[in-house]
Amino acid sequence: MANEKAYAPQNHEGQQPLGYNYNNPYPFGAPPMAPQELQLIAPPPQFRRFGNAAALGLITFGICTVQESMMQAGMSVGYGHGYGSMTAQSIAVAGIAQLLAGLWQIANGDTFEGAAFTSFGASWLAKGLAEVPGIGVIAYQENESPDLVRKQKGIVALTWSIWVFILLAGNVKSHVANIVLFGTLNLELHFSCAGTWLGHERLTKAGGWFGFFCGLSAMYNAAVILLNEENFWFNLPVGNWYTPTPIEDEEAGGIYEP
Repeated sequence: MANEKAYAPQNHEGQQPLGYNYNNPYPFGAPPMAPQELQLIAPPPQFRRFGNAAALGLITFGICTVQESMMQAGMSVGYGHGYGSMTAQSIAVAGIAQLLAGLWQIANGDTFEGAAFTSFGASWLAKGLAEVPGIGVIAYQENESPDLVRKQKGIVALTWSIWVFILLAGNVKSHVANIVLFGTLNLELHFSCAGTWLGHERLTKAGGWFGFFCGLSAMYNAAVILLNEENFWFNLPVGNWYTPTPIEDEEAGGIYEP
């Protein structure tokens, strides 16, 4: 009884509440169940999982990157022409679709791909909206000196050059197909940044060629996800070169996937 009194509920004055019975501390039923008992009764919550949206993000990025890079490099069209035909593609395909793919990957728990797809989707969306006359960007550029507009575009390209370098650093332990994708993406933006800032046509064209191969690499990486032994004759090679350490493999539950 002394132990029961010691652990009996008390109010703010140190007294037991009115009607409390030491012999029956739970007058309204059984005592509260322990967490383990709850786990045995209630099934674990089921969370809905999304499909792998990386294929959507890669293919939309690859398609529009190839299109824009061909124009930037002067393939089939003269160098320096506007990208008016890319406006709808930039907004809908590389913009909205890639933005949604990034958000889905974040919901799937993939922070890296979520950040990459979402940021590039927003960039493509901004690039497409800039070509819409009602937005005011075109009117602003027409009223400013070409040299000032060129340097402003160079500053924008510089910040994206830093971002893609971070993405490349985050893929050094990945497979060769991913490294080629982010490597050519870095070369594209670095050359395009220098060419835009300095007004150097050859550097800008070189950036277009690197972008062309970057877009093809993105499309190949999308095909790697979509084509496998379940719906194709074989798995497409990606060039796994990195062998995880025992600690990394153990942290991944024995299924480390670079």
